[in-house]
This record gives sequence, structure tokens and C-alpha cells, in this order.
Amino acid sequence: MALRTVHDIDIELPTLDPGELELVSAPWGGNLNDAHVQTGRAIRTTLIDARLRRAHLENLDLNGVVWEDVTISGCRFDKVDFTAARLTGLTLERVHLVNCKLTWAHLSESKLSNVLFEGCRLDAATLDDVTTAGPTGFVGCVLVNTVLRDCVLDQAAMQGCRLRQMAFESCDLRGADLRGNQLSEVSGMSSLRGVTIEPAQLPGLTDAVMRDLGVIVRGPKG
Repeated sequence: MALRTVHDIDIELPTLDPGELELVSAPWGGNLNDAHVQTGRAIRTTLIDARLRRAHLENLDLNGVVWEDVTISGCRFDKVDFTAARLTGLTLERVHLVNCKLTWAHLSESKLSNVLFEGCRLDAATLDDVTTAGPTGFVGCVLVNTVLRDCVLDQAAMQGCRLRQMAFESCDLRGADLRGNQLSEVSGMSSLRGVTIEPAQLPGLTDAVMRDLGVIVRGPKG
């Protein structure tokens, strides 16, 4: 088991031995155990009530897939394209996503524990009712125009992410760590109650709060 630290949280990630994985072609049906799926397309396919365990998926085109009630544990995703995917009722445990694309994806009613998004694109994605049941990190990710709605991300940490025009709606982020990110264009300030930031972020956060509240400043300086 590999361990990655993002700010103050430790994330347990899978370590996969290629020699122990069976080569599988995409698309596949049903469960996927101890498998390596390397290069392929499974666009607009559906996967329901399945389990992915100790699998390495890389260079796959999963554009527009529909995954429902899928449990993913001990898996690694490298350069997997989930553009416009509909991901509902997922359980992710010890999952590492590297340079994956989730642009316009919709992740809902899902639980994340020991999950790391690294160098991923989640721009214009929507996260509805997503909960961190364990430590979850976002490092060097793009979350431009991303919407988080009714999410509980108390065990989340973000570092070096692009959060331009990111919106929080009715979220609970108490305990989340947002140090190392630009917050000036984030909206939904009430959702940021109880988050951790650093002094350098205060000017940007002030700008975001004033914009969110519609505050108008008039009069001479000084």
C-alpha cells in the first residue's frame, strides 16, 4: 500500500504488480478483478451493480459511459477519458486517478475514501451528493466551472488546483483544507464555513465574499 500526503491528510493508494494482472480488452462486461485494461474504447456503454477490484485502467476512451452502483477498490486509472460520463451511486476506496478527464461528467450519490485525483480535468463537471467517507485529495486538478451541490467533503484536501468560477451549493466543507489554491473566483461562500486556508489566500477570499454578497464599496480611500 502506497501512502500520499496532501496537506495534513494521508491517503492510502493501491500498489499494483503488473505481473499479477490479467490483460483484458475494453469494453468488458460485469466485474473486473486483478486486471489490466490497456488502450481501448467503451464509449456510451453501461455498467450496473459491478465491482472493480485491483485493476489498472489506462489510455481508455470511456466517453459518455453510464456507471451505476459500481464499487471500485484498489484501482488505478491513468489517462482515462470519462468526458460526459454519468456516474451514480459509486463507492471508491483506495483509488488513484492520474491525468484523467472528467469534463462535463456528472458524479452523484457517491462515497470516496482514500481517493486521489492527480492532474485530472473536472472542468464543467457536476458533483451532487458526494461524500468523503475517508481522506480524499485533489492535486493539480482543473475544476473550472465545476459545480458541487449538496456535498459533504469534510475529509477533502485541494492543492494547486484551478478553481476559477467554481460553485459550491449547499455543501458542508467543515474540515476541508483549501490551502494552496486561488479562491477569488469561487462562489457559494456559506459552504466554506470551517475550511482551512492560509494567510496568502485572504485577499482572494475577501474578493469572493464581497462578490458573493453583492457588496458595493464607495467613497475615498484612506
